[in-house]
Amino acid sequence: MWMLPAGDTVEILGGLLAPLQGRRILDIGCGRGNLLQALAEQGASVAGLDPDEAMLEVAQTLVPKAALKQGCAQLLPFGDASMHAAIFLNSLHHIPVPDMLLALEEAARVVGKGGSVIVVESLSEGSFFDALRLIEDETEVRQAAQDAIVRARRRGIISEIRRIEYDRIETFRDAEAFLERAVVIDPSREERAQAARSKLLARFEALSDHDKGGYVLHQPLRLHHLKVPFEAKPARTSAMYG
Repeated sequence: MWMLPAGDTVEILGGLLAPLQGRRILDIGCGRGNLLQALAEQGASVAGLDPDEAMLEVAQTLVPKAALKQGCAQLLPFGDASMHAAIFLNSLHHIPVPDMLLALEEAARVVGKGGSVIVVESLSEGSFFDALRLIEDETEVRQAAQDAIVRARRRGIISEIRRIEYDRIETFRDAEAFLERAVVIDPSREERAQAARSKLLARFEALSDHDKGGYVLHQPLRLHHLKVPFEAKPARTSAMYG
């Protein structure tokens, strides 16, 4: 089977947004702050948004200088053109489907004309996806996120200047580590994960590649580098969101 080239998300983002020093970057759906930390270490001035207060507390401890706010992507608590770039890292598909387009429009507002909006979404394929889908099959919402990007482009909210597909390779010491990782990403999976525990662990064993470092799973990702056009976009009307 043909495989995508391996890629590191932080390295790719660093290349697209270079130089990072002093750039104001918003992580929409920042969770525990791992991406914020990586960008801040390269000199970026980072801000993060997440609906989960507990996650934000962890992120603030990890990145004390980050400007963190609790809220939703559909109504970003940041000013117009206040950021150089906004990033959705595996977060757009967590937004209610009817609001995905609005979230992209809000990101475009916050970065302003000529600013970057980057969306990274997992594809519904790969051994990581196949192992996880036993407790949560996100095929439909992931496709909805891709559709929202297409709609935003058609309406002139953003334009796509580059698309990159690559393989995220994750190594786990054992099946328990994979189960822990799955729940950390989304704590709401805990009950379903425990109910399907034996089947989930068996599927992990069957799908993973074994090497000296542990058990390896592959997750294909698609990155959209989007720009807010300098020309005015169409006026927003309720019909556009019907």
